[in-house]
Amino acid sequence: MRALVVDDHPLLGQALGGLLTQLFPLELHGVCASVADALELLANGSPDLVLLDVCLPGERWQDLAEPYLAGNSQGALLFVTGLDDAFEPPAELSHHVLGVIHKSASWSALIAIVGQWLQRCGAQAVPLQSCQRLPLDWLSPRELRVFEALGQGMLNREIAEHLGLSTATVDSYRKTICSKLGVSGAELVRQAVISRCLPVVSPPKSPD
Repeated sequence: MRALVVDDHPLLGQALGGLLTQLFPLELHGVCASVADALELLANGSPDLVLLDVCLPGERWQDLAEPYLAGNSQGALLFVTGLDDAFEPPAELSHHVLGVIHKSASWSALIAIVGQWLQRCGAQAVPLQSCQRLPLDWLSPRELRVFEALGQGMLNREIAEHLGLSTATVDSYRKTICSKLGVSGAELVRQAVISRCLPVVSPPKSPD
């Protein structure tokens, strides 16, 4: 089975695509930053699942969903949104829509939805506990907030606005975080996404 990820934040799209293929028996059909690019991929075959950002600058998600479902009557859609207002898919798509995930929520909801869908298809997921957990206690409180924002798919300018920092400061924090955790920039985003799926581990209590 194949999945297509469409998100205007390329690193987030790649991270989510990598997470799906790591946890599930899914082949990545592609990661696209625009509807136009996704439509080109559809010409070469139809994926079983499309993970689709509903807020794509200058484009309409419908312009991808409609031709996708027209060519694949069994296709599944999973919407991702960063909009402040709640997004409700049209009722006529209800048969195809697996759910709507907000980027500020835990990605564990996305994993659960995809897992349930694949289970109905007879496939199984890899336990989340098998994913590597990075030593986040090495990060300062501000670094941790930047790391968490990366896991929500925020770009540097969005993180800067969210935390009241300059973009240069956010870039500096990202480099420091990469150094502390021993990962590349792209791997940092992937690990930030994974960390939002894993259960919180409380520090051990001191003996009385």
